[in-house]
Amino acid sequence: MTPAGVISCEQLHIDNAEITHNEKDTYRINEQVQYACRNDAEVIFTVTCKQRGWTGIVDCPDPSDCEKPPPIADGDTTHSLLNKYRHGDWVQYSCQNFYIMEGYPYKRCINGEWDGQMTCLKPCTVDRAAMNSHNITFRYKRDDKMYSPHNDHITFVCTRGKTQVGTLEMRQRCVDGVMQLPTCQ
Repeated sequence: MTPAGVISCEQLHIDNAEITHNEKDTYRINEQVQYACRNDAEVIFTVTCKQRGWTGIVDCPDPSDCEKPPPIADGDTTHSLLNKYRHGDWVQYSCQNFYIMEGYPYKRCINGEWDGQMTCLKPCTVDRAAMNSHNITFRYKRDDKMYSPHNDHITFVCTRGKTQVGTLEMRQRCVDGVMQLPTCQ
């Protein structure tokens, strides 16, 4: 605050708020500065430099804590969970075996809400029964079952004496748990 009779004000620092308009070191009388609360961007207020100092100051509340982070399908947190998390705390997630994470592997507590988006994309499973129904087999392996992570490819060949029908390629890609199988007759 500026002493009485002074014709300017120094920049005001308000806990949990930041300047959104007209940031500088000193201000003339009747000059205004706009602030927003850091933990609630909807709370915007304007302060005015007066001869006796700043007017219009608003107290921004401290940010809220978060409860336990939400679960994600086919994944889990990498560490034991707490009952409460402070504003700014992070929690890391990982996906189950063969699942691929899409998005950033962290959620962050922001003023009582968890921020961050991720999804665990499903692997594909191709087994002997599915291949037999399409008259195909794995091109490079003699296994009865194969797991393929999201976005990975499996190449097939027709079983002996069969020829491919349709336009589906023999090399197929896994897309979030779904793999189209080519057909031979």
